[in-house]
Amino acid sequence: MIVRKHGKLLSLFACIAALELAVGVYFAWHLGYMHTDALSRVANAFYVLYSRDPHLGAIGFVWNPLPSLMELIVLLFYPLFPALASHGLAAVIVSSLFAGASAALLYGTGKELGLHGATSLLIALLFSLNPFMFLFGFNGLSDSPYIFFILLTVSRFCMWLKDRKAANLIVSGFALALAFWVRYEAVPLGVALALGVLLTIFSLHRWRTNRESVRTQLSLKERLYKVEATWLLLLLPLVFSGLLWLFFNWIIMGDPLYFLRSQYSNSTQSAALLEDQRFVEMFAHPVLMLKFVGQRTLWYAAPLIAILLIRLLDKRLWSWSTLTLLAIFLSVPGLQLLLMLKHSSFGWFRYFMYVFPITVAWLPYELSLLKGKMRGIGISLVTAGMLVTVSLLSYALTNPAIAADEHSYLTHSGNESYTRQIVERKIGSWLDEHYGSSLILTDSYTAYPIILSSKIPKKFMITSDYDFGKSLTDLPASKVDYVLVTRLVEGVPLDQVNRNYPDLFEKGAPWASLVHDFDGEWRLYKIKHEDCNDFIVF
Repeated sequence: MIVRKHGKLLSLFACIAALELAVGVYFAWHLGYMHTDALSRVANAFYVLYSRDPHLGAIGFVWNPLPSLMELIVLLFYPLFPALASHGLAAVIVSSLFAGASAALLYGTGKELGLHGATSLLIALLFSLNPFMFLFGFNGLSDSPYIFFILLTVSRFCMWLKDRKAANLIVSGFALALAFWVRYEAVPLGVALALGVLLTIFSLHRWRTNRESVRTQLSLKERLYKVEATWLLLLLPLVFSGLLWLFFNWIIMGDPLYFLRSQYSNSTQSAALLEDQRFVEMFAHPVLMLKFVGQRTLWYAAPLIAILLIRLLDKRLWSWSTLTLLAIFLSVPGLQLLLMLKHSSFGWFRYFMYVFPITVAWLPYELSLLKGKMRGIGISLVTAGMLVTVSLLSYALTNPAIAADEHSYLTHSGNESYTRQIVERKIGSWLDEHYGSSLILTDSYTAYPIILSSKIPKKFMITSDYDFGKSLTDLPASKVDYVLVTRLVEGVPLDQVNRNYPDLFEKGAPWASLVHDFDGEWRLYKIKHEDCNDFIVF
């Protein structure tokens, strides 16, 4: 019965997910390259199950943990399919499933709001098969699940705008909280939605009837009560999630803001921006920064322009709901501008793409408000906006000056990470063959491709192990046999091995002897342990 009722929905989900998965397996397994951020999240899940010291805290406290938690389920099958970890296929499976779910969600939302099936399918396909969005369905990054949750958040918020049902607001709130557990960008989105609630309730023209049957407009106090109640329904899950994340960071890592200011955090990694002359110039001239943010946002803005044209023709442009849409849309570039003012954002092209799913999630609601000929005009404008976005983003993928990260991923052109990843897989196999029974200390922040490629991962003492810090402080006195250290890269934050022993890679140490050099990128040192009495007592 369920399959018959939701057959089209399930078919759309299965088709998009299968297509994404096929392309993702081709890139990750056949071509042998996985985006480093995606592979790192797989590693975080891998340590929970298969490291020398497995525990849930090994999932890490810098990146939001939900993607790795979902990949953890897939990695249960790692003993049968090692490529789930070594080639990051666990991340590909998760991102593919969410890409299919996003298409099904858009189609289902359109149908629920009374749009024709063909219109709903058109919106879903133009979004999901947009080459740029399709890329994030198969590359294993956290963007695919995040996009699904913001689609759900905004679409249910729009339903609340239309029918004022609390159920839609509750779903929107929990979807927003789940989005936070995927990416921190959910926080400014929540702020924008809170502003949208304020604008919506203060624009209400509803009247109440008192005992004398006299219709009176809602007072300011009553409206404020409504705002408060609505905020509680919508934002409480997000606020609770944020407090919970601070609490976990505090009790486990000893710092509630560990995710924000540790040596592995984004703010620390962003120190490399000061080595880039282009960013140095922008940091010195905020107008250039604003221009940069505006230009990148415009690549995704065609559907928003279509909505504004529809509202202009339908004489609804000057309304509180338009301000609500703009507030939600601007939360994305607003965050990037704020981070760049703090010198802590690389301004990558994909960081701005979330305005696109936010706008697309609004489209079914917008079209549902139109009647007669106006709906036909609206569908035409929306289709044009989506097709323009397809063209723009397809071009962006071919231009390394615009979408450098995405272009590098697709073409391997100038992609040092791809070359390094191939080398590091070989290192993992080599260490298995020659030092399978030894204990090798290394920082998993940099060595995760090697660890994932190893068939004996328990031979590594890694950052999340309880005894890592003590062993690293005094390696000669530890039980570690070898230390694996990577070459220092100027402008990139140091891993803990290099932080403690900054000269180890280049000069070695009195207590360590070089065993093997891996293409000048990694070096394996044997530790000379402190002298001990080797007398045999009879």
